[in-house]
Amino acid sequence: MKKLMNKRTIIIIAMLMATVSLALLWTMSEPVGSMFEYLSRERLNLAEQGEIRQLIETMRKNHRSWVEIQAAIRTKLNEWGINPPPPGDIELFYTVKTVVSTVNSTLTVILLIIYLGIYRKTKSHFTVGLIIFSVTILLYTLTSNPYLQWAFGFRAFGLGPFAMLPDFFTCLALFVLLYLSLK
Repeated sequence: MKKLMNKRTIIIIAMLMATVSLALLWTMSEPVGSMFEYLSRERLNLAEQGEIRQLIETMRKNHRSWVEIQAAIRTKLNEWGINPPPPGDIELFYTVKTVVSTVNSTLTVILLIIYLGIYRKTKSHFTVGLIIFSVTILLYTLTSNPYLQWAFGFRAFGLGPFAMLPDFFTCLALFVLLYLSLK
C-alpha cells in the first residue's frame, strides 16, 4: 500500500511539473495582459489604431520577436505622448496567474479522478458532494485562466497582484484537499 501511495505521489508531482512547464512555455509565446491590455483602455483614434495594427502585422511578417514588437509599439506610443505601463509589470502578474490557474485545473482534475474512484468503491453520498465540489472548482479554474478569457475576447488591466492572489489561495486549498484525499 505504501509503494502504491509513493507511485501515485510521484505521478502527481510529475504531472504538476509538466503542467507548470507547459503553462510557462504557453505564456512565453505571447503573454496575456501585455501592452495590448493597456491599449484597449486608451482612447486611440482610428488612424492610430490602424497604424498600430499595421506595425504589428509588418513586424510579424518579418518574424520579429514579441519583445521587438512591444518595443516598437512603446516607441510609437511615446511619439504620440501616451505613456504605457513599465515593461514586464503586467506580463509578470498574468504569467503567474496563467501558470497557477493551469496548475489549479490539473489539481482539480486529479481530485475529481480520486473522488470518482472513491465513489465507485463506496457509493457514498458525501463523495457525490465532493465530485460536485470538484466540478465547480474545475469550472472556476478554467474560467479564471487568462488565456481562456483572452480567447473569448475579454481583456483585463491593472489588477496587479490581485490578478493572481485568488488563484494562489485556490491552489493552496486544492493542495490541502489533494493531501487529505491521498491519505
